[in-house]
Amino acid sequence: MKLRSLFVFGAGVLAGLAIARKMTEDDPQILHGPSDAKSAGPARRAVSSGSQKLADKAGVASLEAIRKARGKIKERLGDEGYEDAAWS
Repeated sequence: MKLRSLFVFGAGVLAGLAIARKMTEDDPQILHGPSDAKSAGPARRAVSSGSQKLADKAGVASLEAIRKARGKIKERLGDEGYEDAAWS
């Protein structure tokens, strides 16, 4: 009975070590990065930079809209005693 328990325990340890070794292997896709990013041609880079500029403009427009909304909220509140508000 004790010898069988020892074998079961040993098998569990070996299985755990095998799983740990498999879990710590490096994924080749993550290690080297995506393969299509290296082969980006000039047209793809131009589109990518253009989309980045568009995204930057959208971010600026979004911030401006938020600022306008905050200004209108301040006007509605009457701007009385709200100077220490976190968003002012």
